[in-house]
Amino acid sequence: MSDKYTNMNIADTVIDQEIRDYFYLDMDIIELIDKMQNLKLSNLGDDKLTPFFAKVRGYTGAIDEDGSSWLVKEIPVNEAPSHKIQEVAYYVDFLLKTPAAPTVLFQQDGKIYRATKQVTSAMQIGSYNYLQEPYIKMLANDLLNRWLFFDEDRNPNNYMVKHDSDGEPFIIVIDYNKADLETQEMKITGTREQFGWHREEKTRFLTLLKPENFQNLSLNNFDQRLTLMTSLKKEQLYSYCKKIFSTGIIEDPAETADQISNNILGRIKYLNNYFRMWFKEHNKEKEREVDDRYSGLGQSFLDYYKRKT
Repeated sequence: MSDKYTNMNIADTVIDQEIRDYFYLDMDIIELIDKMQNLKLSNLGDDKLTPFFAKVRGYTGAIDEDGSSWLVKEIPVNEAPSHKIQEVAYYVDFLLKTPAAPTVLFQQDGKIYRATKQVTSAMQIGSYNYLQEPYIKMLANDLLNRWLFFDEDRNPNNYMVKHDSDGEPFIIVIDYNKADLETQEMKITGTREQFGWHREEKTRFLTLLKPENFQNLSLNNFDQRLTLMTSLKKEQLYSYCKKIFSTGIIEDPAETADQISNNILGRIKYLNNYFRMWFKEHNKEKEREVDDRYSGLGQSFLDYYKRKT
């Protein structure tokens, strides 16, 4: 593997322009929200476009104006507001430079659908040794994102691996169906004895995000994502949320936007403090001292040898 993932803002490392276009990586957040709010899908209900695993979960296929395939599933009207709020998690992932499958609400002919862009030419992460680099570093960053969303159901099915034009792999995040942005208190809290967490919904699992997978990492693996998180401001998040909620699904867009943006910022503050408490920076100075010590020993040996000769 190359040192490409020294920069763990994965979206910035993707060089394949086709991939960047497919996941809208070159758009700004407002352009992306506008694109999703004006999404037009045709061939709705075409099962030829739907993989078997999606069919058994009630999804069918559709095609957007760019010719890309989507998976769509009709949802009851009374469930639409909660799905609309979950949509914010996708946009926050985008803000945090996380390549992700767009997942939004789509309305057509009086019906409401949950629409997810298909991730093509990719394999589930379970086919790879995800406890090794570069995957473990990518998952370290995603651990922060899923904790931020109180997403207590992350397993190998939720991560797809694609390869860039240079052959390097990167992870695509899918599925926001278990994200919870509405709970105001901390539902997933950190433990005091060692790095880890107390989770509320014990029946769900975080297979890839078990604490012991990350305990030996340094703060360097989390610092860039934490810095990006803490750069998000209330006025930004409120403005984005209000725009996302402006489609008529949410009864009071302004009030809901205020609540959700406050929830996100409160969680970010908690995560920043907790992770910085447990993880320390990679000690480059100590490594330098070791190198100098061995270098000194080598020079001493040379000086001794010269005196003898």
